[in-house]
Amino acid sequence: MKNQDLVEYLRSCGVCEICQLRYLKARGAEYRNINETLQKLDVKLNENVENEELVISDGIQPSKRARLGVCSTCLGLFSKDFQNELLNSILASDFAKYDCQKIVLAICLPMSLQLRQLAMWFALQRKFGASIDENNPPDVPIKEAVKLILHPIICEKLAKGYDANGLMINIDLTHSLEDEEVQKLVKLNKEAFPAKASHQKRIEISRGLLEKQYQPSKVKAETYEKYFQIPCSNVEESIKLTSIDLQGPLICVAGRYRKLSRELSHTPWILNGQRLMEDSIEEIIIRHVGPHFTEKLGKITFMSSGREDVDVRCLGKGRPFVLEIPNARRTCLTKDEAFAMERAVDASGMVSIHHLQVVPREELTHIKTGEEQKKKFYRALCALHEPVSVKILEQLQISASFNIQQKTPIRVLHRRPLHTRPRTIYSVNARVHRENPKALIIDIVTQAGTYIKELVHGEFGRTTPSLSSIIGKPMDIQALDVVGIDLDWPHEVDNSKQKE
Repeated sequence: MKNQDLVEYLRSCGVCEICQLRYLKARGAEYRNINETLQKLDVKLNENVENEELVISDGIQPSKRARLGVCSTCLGLFSKDFQNELLNSILASDFAKYDCQKIVLAICLPMSLQLRQLAMWFALQRKFGASIDENNPPDVPIKEAVKLILHPIICEKLAKGYDANGLMINIDLTHSLEDEEVQKLVKLNKEAFPAKASHQKRIEISRGLLEKQYQPSKVKAETYEKYFQIPCSNVEESIKLTSIDLQGPLICVAGRYRKLSRELSHTPWILNGQRLMEDSIEEIIIRHVGPHFTEKLGKITFMSSGREDVDVRCLGKGRPFVLEIPNARRTCLTKDEAFAMERAVDASGMVSIHHLQVVPREELTHIKTGEEQKKKFYRALCALHEPVSVKILEQLQISASFNIQQKTPIRVLHRRPLHTRPRTIYSVNARVHRENPKALIIDIVTQAGTYIKELVHGEFGRTTPSLSSIIGKPMDIQALDVVGIDLDWPHEVDNSKQKE
């Protein structure tokens, strides 16, 4: 089968030049200059197209025979008219509100296109015989062609790059014949696959069904032709654009927070439908960072490397956190903007943040994985019923690591399953409080996930050994601070320093 013979047959079936190139298996940039590609593939140019262009330039209406109609295979999807309509519709949407420099088109195509692709497949088999494979489509599939043809054109016109993770432009297309053809497809499906149809109360007609089941090796042309024309019929109407929906990219904003209050929950604290505290770390940070990126603050996800109890402070360098912001309208954060957000959060008096920055999504593995392998550093104020002795101090100077067995604390059983968890304590270092001889300040380095309060007092033997059991005396914890977290992420950035 010669390329010229194939193209002449396609032209006789009302197939546009772009789709002719699809059946010639053109790739990438070959779609940008149709005439050059056709000549390279030893195909003569269509004189009717050339004559039509000349007639139109002279201001005379072309004859009906010369005028190009709607392509019988793509239904005008690759026509310049549709490209212009699509471009204008995108510009008329909220497109300008997004600053994302990369885009991706997600086009929902009518099933009529798949039906026409199959009709042309059958037609080419009849025309050219065994040279047309019954398992592998003779054309570049429509979905792939969209990426090869429409994506570069729209990206160029909008002055944007292409990225699958960029601003997603969801485009819904339909055609006036689709409802009618889907009804025919339901009947065809029952006849073509009677065994499957008999076992299904309801037949789900979908694009996936067409892709998997409808090819010449599985459906006979004679059966198909009872419901659809071979080759596909010419149409008067082109494909219709029904809606455009924009979905901004997922932006991740990371930093470290310090919790300065002993009366602040990590996330909104709601018990039995009643809110117990007015604010939370999550809400304070989202309230001051989120509006820069999105109007829908409720869609933002807050994550951190662990969490503190309500009455525990987090000091030192702070705890790493990240905000996952879907459908973000802004993707960048300048140092000026980040510093203003840091100051706004600091003004709450309860939380302080620093190192605020946009990070790649791939870096979230630092937060999400290996949590229990991290070390955490604590400082606890503990009380005894008697003055601290030299023996007690010596017992609480532990430089060698040891393991404990810790049952889920009673105080968190309402939200955590009952398990006994092994945990490693890396070091313990105690000293007497300067102003209270019955009080100890204890620095503890532990494996992440250790419940420190229970490590101190033992919780009726549910944590063994505990510091209380080590000294053989009852001991309680009065205050607790997180002073360090063994996670060097995100990288340090001083947003207060501006470039000169």
